[in-house]
Amino acid sequence: MEKIRSLFSKSSSHSFQFLSDLHLEVGQQYSAFEIPPSAPYLVLAGDIGRLIDYDSYLAFLARQTQGFEKVFLVLGNHEFYGLSFTAGLEQARKLESEPILNKRMVLLHQKRFDVPNSSVSILGCTLWSKIPDNARRVVEVRVKDFEKITDWSVENHNAAYEADIAWLKGQIADIQNSYRGNPKKQPERTTVIITHHAPSIQETASPQHVDNPWSSAFATDLLNGEDWSNVELWVFGHTHFTTEFKKDGVKVLSNQRGYVLPGSVQKMKNEKDKKRVFDVRKVVYM
Repeated sequence: MEKIRSLFSKSSSHSFQFLSDLHLEVGQQYSAFEIPPSAPYLVLAGDIGRLIDYDSYLAFLARQTQGFEKVFLVLGNHEFYGLSFTAGLEQARKLESEPILNKRMVLLHQKRFDVPNSSVSILGCTLWSKIPDNARRVVEVRVKDFEKITDWSVENHNAAYEADIAWLKGQIADIQNSYRGNPKKQPERTTVIITHHAPSIQETASPQHVDNPWSSAFATDLLNGEDWSNVELWVFGHTHFTTEFKKDGVKVLSNQRGYVLPGSVQKMKNEKDKKRVFDVRKVVYM
């Protein structure tokens, strides 16, 4: 965690505890899994569980909103399992409005949140990946989304990606333009992007999976040649690979648990694996 802390000023008061891919649907771990607070804000970058497990999912979020000032939730693909995309969004919006959450849960579905008393803006969406035509068949066979999400198809997947990336780029442009036009009155904002799918194929997954023909279902190369100049940090999930690196000026982080059976513990094979191990207390300081 010290390496994560060093990315930002330790004197700053804005810190975010971040994790993803808890997969609490495995063995129905919604009531058993605990997140000890290490920061005022909690980022859940998708695949926390399934929205079809509504009551259990809600109870899990309710516990988190008791321990954190804000809980930011990005929807992963598994959130939609057992539902259609539309029905899943309806359930997610219903969650956000539940009185028990005390308005402390923020659903980051194409949503911007400006952190109070700071110049930090959070942009969040699922960012479904872009699947090329030559990978379509293998993705349909190897990726369970098209079986588990009702009426989901590669066309739907790509359309959702196009909607997410258009929204994201539009928000980035708005933030850039807001201070370029009036720099003396409008301070430059620091932008944090939170998505479920990864913004780069390289370095965001285990090396043995990078060249898989179906890797386009997990990531899209967005950091090469795009203008992310005011983006300080990008948090992602989906690949079950905990990592940290910097690319084209953007710090890219993930803290992913993956499929873990109740009672089991993730172990390091050696010291080099330390930064690859999920840490429920991991924090990034802004």
